[in-house]
Amino acid sequence: MESGGMSKNSTLICVPIMGETIEKMVVDMSKAKTSGADLVEVRLDTLKRFNPRQDLEVLIRKCPLPTLFTYRPKWEGGQYEGDENSRRDALRLAMELGADYVDIELKVAHEFINSIHGRKPEKFKVIVSSHNYQNTPSVEDLGNLVVSIQATGADIVKIATTALEITDVARIFQITVHSQVSSVPVIGLVMGERGLISRILCPKFSGYLTFGSLEPGIVSAP
Repeated sequence: MESGGMSKNSTLICVPIMGETIEKMVVDMSKAKTSGADLVEVRLDTLKRFNPRQDLEVLIRKCPLPTLFTYRPKWEGGQYEGDENSRRDALRLAMELGADYVDIELKVAHEFINSIHGRKPEKFKVIVSSHNYQNTPSVEDLGNLVVSIQATGADIVKIATTALEITDVARIFQITVHSQVSSVPVIGLVMGERGLISRILCPKFSGYLTFGSLEPGIVSAP
């Protein structure tokens, strides 16, 4: 799916697609387009059955929006419990079949990015993500985390933390604002009820994208 129609300057709205079947995902992709989303995040780990080549071809061909594929493992808050090599193979296949983005976790990012060296399409972007389900670290620690993610060769940095207090959100905003001087865009989100405002105010603080949902109550862990 071509991503050329997306603005380079404004924060993108991404809708997670979390169906248990390919058919449900295709329907939800159309709903996301109608709702005004800029792109969809396809959560492969929510599928009950998954045939990588066949299903990825269908999802990419039928999606009316640019696609971000995520195959989140259990150890990073997702649902996938299978073989790690198979998981990464599926993300590489998504790239080869025309996905616009994939999300890969910091823990395995170096190996994944090295594996696609020289094979990466020009418009394809790798989002390297880190999720903290306990708290929101200090600005200094968050800054160091951004540097660590950038060092993997990431095209886009994604950091998701957990808000214990609503003021925790300010630290993430500081990081996204400071990232404007970098050539690597940053997605900064704060999970939990106290962090909801981070998704709403993300455009005000130069975040690359923010997440919305198709219906109330349908929210993915980032």
